[in-house]
Amino acid sequence: MVTHAARWLKEPLLHFLLIGAAIYASYGLFAPSEEAGDERIVTITAGDIESLASNWQRVWNRPPTARELDGLVRQYVREIVLYREALAMGLDKDDVVIRRRLGQKLEFLSRDVTIPPAPESEVLEAWFVENQARYREPDRYTITQIYLDPDSREDRIRQDVEAIRGELNSIDSLPDNAARYGDPFLLETYYAERTKSDLASLFGLEFARSVTGLEPGRWHGPVSSPYGVHLVYVNDHRRAPDPEFADLEDQVREDWIAARHEELNEQFLDAVVERYEVVVEEANVPLTRPRPTDPDSDDAVPDASEDAQLEETRQGGEASR
Repeated sequence: MVTHAARWLKEPLLHFLLIGAAIYASYGLFAPSEEAGDERIVTITAGDIESLASNWQRVWNRPPTARELDGLVRQYVREIVLYREALAMGLDKDDVVIRRRLGQKLEFLSRDVTIPPAPESEVLEAWFVENQARYREPDRYTITQIYLDPDSREDRIRQDVEAIRGELNSIDSLPDNAARYGDPFLLETYYAERTKSDLASLFGLEFARSVTGLEPGRWHGPVSSPYGVHLVYVNDHRRAPDPEFADLEDQVREDWIAARHEELNEQFLDAVVERYEVVVEEANVPLTRPRPTDPDSDDAVPDASEDAQLEETRQGGEASR
């Protein structure tokens, strides 16, 4: 009997029923009653005045003067009167700002009542295994780069790249001054233990993506960047060790609760939408075709979140230089 009761308490349907009851109970407590009296009467309670004075003190670090408090009350009365007049005129109808704001208020309210219980240890560890990549430290690359200026070399750039790359790969060890093989450049030739994000902030996203796929121990090129063309030698690629659950348990618990909270909130909002019959008419609108992740795919959509983050990092690095 206890087992059935515990299982029933975990049912999402029960959660939604309780959430809905809580929301509508809150509405019943705080929403104005239609039978409250004449809409032409505006009542400012002692609680309203205390709230106005408290907000003033929080902003200005002191209580309001009598004149200031009188001004706050008059402004509050004006807000209420204008709000009622706007509703009477139907100005709230088909207003995208009001629609979104009311929807946001319901979402915020639902978040307060969809807080998940603390996870059991085995649930937390299983979630950690599934999401281990988010806790992994980024790989680090040590590289040597040689810059070749396309403007000065013009049509000879590809020929020069192949010639210099061949000469460098024929040498048993790295030259002491690799920069002498290329053209003058503002950035360093050697960078130790840099992440992909670090490389993107220095040389751009395309360069960083290319370098992270290169085989260590030999010269590669041409590798493009916003500056021009580079020859790149990957001295070392250091992979980060697998993260350990014991070291990150507190952080994992917080992340699990946040993710579960979001999941429950989405389920609640989906359940609310399912109460309605939704009719979507066909519309002839122009669409952007997604960029495929590989040349053989017509429909694949890339996950651009990492690239967007790296591009933002690169732009920030350019701004600081």
